[in-house]
Amino acid sequence: MTKNKNFDQIHERIKNLELKNKESEGEGAPSNIGVGLKISLDLISPIIVGCIIGLGIDNFFSSKPIFFLIFFFLGVIAGFLNFYRYMKKLR
Repeated sequence: MTKNKNFDQIHERIKNLELKNKESEGEGAPSNIGVGLKISLDLISPIIVGCIIGLGIDNFFSSKPIFFLIFFFLGVIAGFLNFYRYMKKLR
């Protein structure tokens, strides 16, 4: 008798967990807005950080555009690498 009762309890718990899984199935998938925001931030933020670093180094060494341009292009490259990695992961 107790074995059947235990099996029934386990069976009920499994059914409840399956129902919870079906209800929350769509919550883990990324939304379109979330994907767009992540991609845009992954593209823009390295460029902004590179520009700020470049301007700071240019001010420190009094060499106007050279470090700004170097770090700007490094930021662009980093942004597109982030974009490429994310697109590769989405597949």
